[in-house]
Amino acid sequence: MALVVTNLTDTFDEWRIKTNSLGTQTGDLTTLSTTNKSSLAASINEVFANDATRLTNLVEDTSPQLGGNLDLNSNNITGTGNITFTGILTATSIAGTTVGTTQSPGNNSTKLATTAYVDAQVATEDTLAEMNDTTMSGLADLNILQYDSGTSTWKNQTMSAAGIPSSGFAVAMAIALG
Repeated sequence: MALVVTNLTDTFDEWRIKTNSLGTQTGDLTTLSTTNKSSLAASINEVFANDATRLTNLVEDTSPQLGGNLDLNSNNITGTGNITFTGILTATSIAGTTVGTTQSPGNNSTKLATTAYVDAQVATEDTLAEMNDTTMSGLADLNILQYDSGTSTWKNQTMSAAGIPSSGFAVAMAIALG
């Protein structure tokens, strides 16, 4: 847009002619992107009103949403509250106190196990037969449990299969009973 110069010595008619040409250089109200085109002032007021609702601080948006990935740029997100999301958590470490829902005993899912869940599950394993690392079959008098480090299981064995002569067992028991 060309610069229009009016002089203090211009007559009113000269000033009117020079400044009226400004309106022809800017277009008309129908080309504005505002909805209120009744006057230039109404259009400017609409732009101002819409601009006044724009956020100047993130805290003003009580439900912000990301339009893409959030890059922390080596910074931290800190505060008190909860994080609720659906998806996959990938982390190199989880520091501090982590609290989760304790699942019911027998829940054989891939959910994280709390200490309470593990304690409850271990408490249900109260007999040798319930432990799946123990082989109990053909029980007989004087059988012993022997750990097999090759298969990482406990097996019931006769003394001779365990490599203990029956006379050696009697001597060992006599010493143990003292």
